[in-house]
Amino acid sequence: MQGRDDAYAIRIGLLAVVAFMSWPVWLAIVAGQHRFTTAVGLSALVPLTLTLMVPAFAFHAGGYLHRGLVSLEHRLHLDTFIDHHLHRHA
Repeated sequence: MQGRDDAYAIRIGLLAVVAFMSWPVWLAIVAGQHRFTTAVGLSALVPLTLTLMVPAFAFHAGGYLHRGLVSLEHRLHLDTFIDHHLHRHA
């Protein structure tokens, strides 16, 4: 269990480094533009998404999202549709 926790912490740390180093790269790209257009502004979504992924993954938001989607599939009866219509049996 300790090895898995260490690997998870290392992955979160690497994601944090990539996320926070994406901002200077974005700023260098923006500095080369002649005008601040909508496209340039929207390009900030890439480093922003990376930055927001760090706390989301650190607090296991993926697991909560997965459990929520499974629960929603069950409430909407999509799980029976997926099991019966999309799985091929020999």
